[in-house]
Amino acid sequence: MKKGLVVLLLIGVVIASASIIYAEETKDLKGIYEECGLGAMIFPDWPIGASVSNFTWDWGTTASTSGLTTPEACKGGKAELAFYIYQSYDSIEKDLAKGDGKYLDMLVVLSEKTGEKEKFIQDLRENLREAVEGDCYSCKDRLEKAKMMYTIIQDLA
Repeated sequence: MKKGLVVLLLIGVVIASASIIYAEETKDLKGIYEECGLGAMIFPDWPIGASVSNFTWDWGTTASTSGLTTPEACKGGKAELAFYIYQSYDSIEKDLAKGDGKYLDMLVVLSEKTGEKEKFIQDLRENLREAVEGDCYSCKDRLEKAKMMYTIIQDLA
């Protein structure tokens, strides 16, 4: 019972803080919690539920990550793709190197490229190879690499 009250109190504090920050500093924070991350996938038509869910599941890190790095991914069903790329980047990269695999298969599905799978994989491999050979790929962290892959996929559309 006490844990439940503490969680509810924390959620209230976060929502109140987000509202204050939203009002004073940026208009994006509220939108990020309502339109991005796991919460937006679970509660697409209920902004308060999305905000509470985002905070409850992972303290809002998924929503913040997708909202700040790829804000366009938060609208129109792209949040799931952005989240998947970020969470599975290393495995997707390995599957791309091989040319097949379950992580790559899921990427094809989430990218809505099942009808053109072979061409999509070929084009993605070629573009990613160019990026890897480019400017300081090894200097990038996973978030930067995931954003790069997401952008490549969007450009392939």
